Order: sequence, then C-alpha cells, then structure tokens
Amino acid sequence: MTTETRADVPDGAPAPEQLLRSWVGELPYRLLLLDKVLLPDEKALAPDGEWFDFTPGSLDVLERALSTHVGAAAPPGPSPASPAAPDSPSSSTLSPLSAEDRAEWVAASAAYVGEVLLGVAGGSWGWNTRPVGGAPGQPVVCPDAELGLSPIAPKLLVEHALRTGSGQAFAGEVARLREAVAALEEQVPGWSPVKAHTPQVDPAPPLAEDPFLARWTAERSEALAEWAKDAFDEAWRWNFHPETLDWLETVVRRRFATVEEFDAARDEPFVQGACWYLGEVIRRTTGAMWQYVPLDESAEPGTLGSREHRWTGLPYVAQPGKRLPGAAQPLGCLRELLLPPDPDHPAEPLRDVLFWFRPSTYAYVGAVLEDLGMVSAARVAEVLEEFAPYAHQPFGDPSEVFDALEQFGVAVSAHGDDVDFLDESYAFILDQAAALTEGSVTITDVRLVRDDRDEEWLEFRRNGAPVRELVEHLSEDYLDHLAVPSIVGHVDPDPEADPRRFRLGDFVRLRNANYDTYMVFATDEQAERLEKVLGVELH
Repeated sequence: MTTETRADVPDGAPAPEQLLRSWVGELPYRLLLLDKVLLPDEKALAPDGEWFDFTPGSLDVLERALSTHVGAAAPPGPSPASPAAPDSPSSSTLSPLSAEDRAEWVAASAAYVGEVLLGVAGGSWGWNTRPVGGAPGQPVVCPDAELGLSPIAPKLLVEHALRTGSGQAFAGEVARLREAVAALEEQVPGWSPVKAHTPQVDPAPPLAEDPFLARWTAERSEALAEWAKDAFDEAWRWNFHPETLDWLETVVRRRFATVEEFDAARDEPFVQGACWYLGEVIRRTTGAMWQYVPLDESAEPGTLGSREHRWTGLPYVAQPGKRLPGAAQPLGCLRELLLPPDPDHPAEPLRDVLFWFRPSTYAYVGAVLEDLGMVSAARVAEVLEEFAPYAHQPFGDPSEVFDALEQFGVAVSAHGDDVDFLDESYAFILDQAAALTEGSVTITDVRLVRDDRDEEWLEFRRNGAPVRELVEHLSEDYLDHLAVPSIVGHVDPDPEADPRRFRLGDFVRLRNANYDTYMVFATDEQAERLEKVLGVELH
C-alpha cells in the first residue's frame, strides 16, 4: 500500500496511512455489501456468469446495474445533473437515494472496480490526500510501478460512469490498462504485473494446523453420536444439513436463558459439541476449513493472537484459499443467540451465518487440484474453458464439488437414478476408473451372473485375473450403490507402483439433490488436503 502525500493536508486531519488502512480494512465489508445486499440478483443478468468473479467482464454487469439502481443523478452540489443516457433509466424514474445511501453505493462499487483494475495492472491501493467534497482525500489504485502510470481514483471513475451513462466507462479503463501491460510485456519478456495482496479479499495460505485444533476436532468428531443423542433427543437430525441449525438454535435457547448461563457452560461438552457441529455444517456445505490461533504475547494489541482479540485461542472456520472469504467463530455465533433484543438490529437465525461464506467453484477446485499436483495447469485451463459460463459460479449443492472432481479427471461416479443396462453401466464405471490409473490396471470381461442360489455377482478381470463381487439389485434399473466402493476398489493400482487409491466421497446431501456415488482417486496426503480445503469426507 502506498500514499501520495500533499502539502495541503489540513491540520488535525487523520494521517494518510491511517485513512488507507481504514479503507483497506473495510474492503471486505464493502465488497460483501455489494454482492450480498445491494446487488444480490445481478448474477442472473450476467451473460456468462461474470458477476462478482473479479474479472474485467464483470464490470460491464456492474456498470449496467449502477445505471439501473443509482442512475445518472449527480451527487448533491451546485453542478446540474447530467442527462441520462438514451438506453438507461432517467433519474426521474428511479427511487431517489439519500446522500448516505448513494455514497454507500459508490464506495462499494469503487471497492470492486479497484480490485478488478488491480487484477489487470497489478500494484496496490494508495491514498491521495487532496480533499474531495469535504473528505480528507480518497483511495486510489496505484498500478504496478513498472508501468509508469498515474494512480486511478475508483470513486471518480464510478461517478464518471454514472454521469455519462455510456456503459463503457469501466471497459475503457480496462482497455487502457491492458494496452499498457501488453506493451511492457512485449518490451520485457517474462514480465507480468504483480498485485499486492489485499487482506481478507485475496486468497491466502491457511494457517499451520495447531496441535490443539487437531486434538479438539478429533475429540469432538468421536463424541458426535453421544452429543447428538443429548442435543437432538436421539433423532436423526445430526446429518450436517443446513436445516439442522434451526434445531441446534432451538436447543441452545432452551438450555440457556441468559448469556451468563451460556458463558458459565462454554467449556462443557454440550457447548463444545455445538461449536464443532456448527463449524462442521459450515465447513461441509461451503468448503471452509478449521483454523486456530493460540495466544501470542508478542502480538500487537487487538490483532488475532492477542489477548484482546475475541477469536484468539478459540477454533473458528474460514476460507483462506478463496477470494473474499467467509469466517465465523462458532462460540460467538451461539452466544449471540442469547444477547438481549436490540430493536435496531433484529436477531438473525443461526442458519444465516452460511450466507456470508462463499461456496466453491470450478475455478477454485481446479486451483486446489493443480496445487496438489493432481492435475496439470493445461488440464485445468481445458476444463475451465469447457465450462466457461459456469467456471466462477458458486456451487449450489455440495455434490457439485465431486462433479468438478470428476470433470477434472480425478474421480468417477455411479449414477444414482435409473440406468438402461446394469452390466454396461458397471463396465463403464470400471473403464473410467481404470483410465485414471494410466494403464497400470486394465478391466475386461465385465458381466453379471447368477449362481445356483440365485445370488447375483459382478464378474470381471483385473489385469487378466478373475474378480467376483456380490451385488444386490432391488430393481433392474438401479445400481447397487453399497457395492460400488468395493467394486471400484479392485481398480486400485499396486501400492508399490502407485500410492493413489479410490476413496468413497461423502458430502451433505441436500433435499432433491444429486444421489450419485463418487469415488476419488488420490494419495493419502492428497485426500487429507482435499478434505480440509474442499469440505468433503473421503473414506
């Protein structure tokens, strides 16, 4: 981050560095406000799913949305309003926005525009200290220093887009930056712009796992059945489905009448189990992961790790590998249920915590697989090109993570609905699995047979050796999904030659969703990492 200091900074005004830190610190809030509150339905209007994926194409969607929701009205001041563009709503057709609301729209849009421009030209956020409209300066985007370009003021660019109504203001700025980048790339082979990391906006590596966190999650997982028996009256509701959070909220409210009662029991098995369960629902449905920061006496006061920070020394769930990641501290979420009512801030259902987390995408899964060495960069690019309209669209169902794993070539699936021919379906699954072994395993002569006791068997040859697996079909149209893991397990390569093996994928099955069975081909280390960063279970 950089600041541009001027001599005309008013006496007593906040330091530019402080103003810049404040702006950057509020970026996640402004971006979430834009995506989740101000423009929650814009993705449906994007031609190729290019909304809130931080690509230049998404700026076209934003500029159209600004014209629709804010209009061409100029901010309060002596200057007359510019006429609306012919194809955009005139200011008289829009519900008038208060100065405060309009400023919120402009700031949130500027935050997004700035991050996209930084992605094109590299560089970092900075602060220009020239007073603007009574404010002590404004945030600017400082392109990569090697480009030699002047800083860009995103708020002014947003206002320019609103005044002109051309629909091309953002695209024009992107084109100008791209031209400068292309020219320097041609002059300096191997050079490319470098974007400074924006905290809580750009992906970041996860924290190293603390021994306490590993021990705590293992203990809570082992105690799940007993905890669920106590919490849910022995009912089946502990399946990590989002709807079970309604039951968890009810149970917490029944057990504790006040925050003080909850605080007194925070270390008891029920509260600890509730924290883990809430975190697991978030992890498994949105692709989050557990994190933990122990007390660090040397940490700066107020920062994570210090005594003053509410999350220090408490397990929490976050999405460090995703752009604009969600994060939640389960103990705090449960405690908030018992706070006294606030008429200005109505209580939100516990389930609403999921709203702030970002589901995985094809692009994210591809990046994870490439990082793990499970697929090549060329394969990732090929799949993302094939699924371009959906590459950055958030998954709507946890099963879509496994659909993506299959498309990238590290998993196979058994169809959950009816199939035309059982034997051909089993042969197809085995052929697909064998292909992933890259020739070390071959499968031939697949057939279904019945013995003299009327038991049905799936027979095939693995590298020429005969294999038989007992199967049971309640209908001639449906595969035996209980047998699929064992059947596909016969395709595991010899451990001495290849450490990868097929593992049954487990995920939260939402109502009326996918009921396919998935088998993921990975080493022990890869499987462990996939579980942590994708929120899946592999057995």
